[in-house]
Amino acid sequence: MMWLSGMKGSIAVTILMMMVSIFVHDLVRCAAPIEQPVPPPPAIFVFGDGTMDIGNNNDLTGGEMGDPPRANHPYYGIDFPGEPQNTNGRFSNGYNIADFIAKALGFVMSPPAYASLANPSPTRIEGFTGVNYASADAGIRDSTNGNMTIPLPMQVNNFVETRAQLKAVLGGRKPLNKFLSKSLFLIGVGTMDLLPNCNFYLELFPINDNKTEVQRLIEFYGADLEKLHSMGARKFAIINVGPIGCSPFVQNDPARNGGCDDGMNRLAGEFNAALGSLLSDLGTRLHNFRYTLADFYGFSNATFANPLASGFTNIDTACCPGACAPTHSYWAPCYNRPEYWFWDEGYTTEQADKLAAVAFYNGTVFARPVNIRRLIAMKG
Repeated sequence: MMWLSGMKGSIAVTILMMMVSIFVHDLVRCAAPIEQPVPPPPAIFVFGDGTMDIGNNNDLTGGEMGDPPRANHPYYGIDFPGEPQNTNGRFSNGYNIADFIAKALGFVMSPPAYASLANPSPTRIEGFTGVNYASADAGIRDSTNGNMTIPLPMQVNNFVETRAQLKAVLGGRKPLNKFLSKSLFLIGVGTMDLLPNCNFYLELFPINDNKTEVQRLIEFYGADLEKLHSMGARKFAIINVGPIGCSPFVQNDPARNGGCDDGMNRLAGEFNAALGSLLSDLGTRLHNFRYTLADFYGFSNATFANPLASGFTNIDTACCPGACAPTHSYWAPCYNRPEYWFWDEGYTTEQADKLAAVAFYNGTVFARPVNIRRLIAMKG
């Protein structure tokens, strides 16, 4: 796999087999009933891209770059409980990773999409479980997929409005700070910023500041995390970028000969290393900044190394090809969906998200320095 590149063959194989062995052991242990945090968090606030989106893109009108991606048509949501399944907005066949982490925290599923809530919201604290601000194809940069989605800075600004209403509902700054310090801030973003052809404006007006693109992205990411912290957030669960070079839309590119794109995976690895350093720095500098870094990149590679150990028979093609686009809706999805890692050309299946969420919540290998369960138990 990518993270073993450059090592001598025998050493690489030995390390890989050790990692797979640890991964399988951790997965089996995590498959046990999830232990609920005591006390559970009062709310969860979700930010990010299509891995987290539960419908915020449904009513977006788009911009200069075109229409935003939407998952409100067949066959998205085919395994989602209840009706109508095809309008829930998740880029999955069922629940996504935000849902499964919320479930582990004691909620029914992810909190509702920001776009679905009446303004102002909330009007009462009873029944309030948080807000999901995530938007498919969103990036850390405002200009990523220009004006088609809700970028991370805008999502943070939407939280500003939620926070103001929470302050009014809770009765002041002190109860608000207590509420937010115990809540979980779940964030998964960065993939779109790293993909080629996703930043038209940056291509037209390149920046000459002697910084790498990863360095700039990490600076922007850090600014948003610091802004959330300044508003009372204390517990952050950050999911890093997966091996983007192994996505079906990359592996099936006619210009390629199949297989993963090592260059794209190296870029993802560079971003993830910088993200880890950023979180470590914020944990040192900011008062009570607690975090879990959920390693989706490492979890994916461990699964790819031995897919059958976790029940997957297909890890390189989409269960629902053609990105499940309406023009391809006559294509029925695969019947053995739990055995597929990828749902469409870029997003993972419900089963993949479920296993990843368990590893991040209960596990010891792919969540550092603590897993989400321990993060919630920490003092805010």
